[in-house]
Amino acid sequence: MKAKFIYWTKQIAQTLLMLLIISVAVDYWRKPSAPVNAATAPFTTLQNRQTTLATASENQTLVLYFWGSWCGICKHTSPVIQDLHADGVPVLGVALRSGSLKEVGDYLQQNQLAFDTINDERGELSQAWGVKVTPTIVLIKNGKVVHSTTGLASYWGLKTRIALANIFQAA
Repeated sequence: MKAKFIYWTKQIAQTLLMLLIISVAVDYWRKPSAPVNAATAPFTTLQNRQTTLATASENQTLVLYFWGSWCGICKHTSPVIQDLHADGVPVLGVALRSGSLKEVGDYLQQNQLAFDTINDERGELSQAWGVKVTPTIVLIKNGKVVHSTTGLASYWGLKTRIALANIFQAA
């Protein structure tokens, strides 16, 4: 009985390790790259706020969240991003090909999403960043990309990544 337990524990551990390695490899392959002027390019959100990534991420970690109203996985990830925003984490959403300003605004309101959002109606901003899938989550500190991930993300997984970015990317 003990030998079976040890065997299955090893099998589970090996499987989890393999999944972790695959996940890291996929994130690396999908990782976006910031355009040359990304940190200093001004932008205006749907909420009528004007800033730059450098300013929004000064001495703090900003969550740059590429999502789409048509994206099934985003429907699960967006509430997590909203919870981070509600907890005081700076968030900037990029609504990828999700319709007009009014349509994106209505979607945000209907889904109780209050984080600042840029409407990327034609996908030009996402293309400039090299975003290949949604959702894509990019952590930015002091105008520089410090981490990115794609797909489903948990609240605590993102909180951990943000904490690590704050520790290891000190100004």
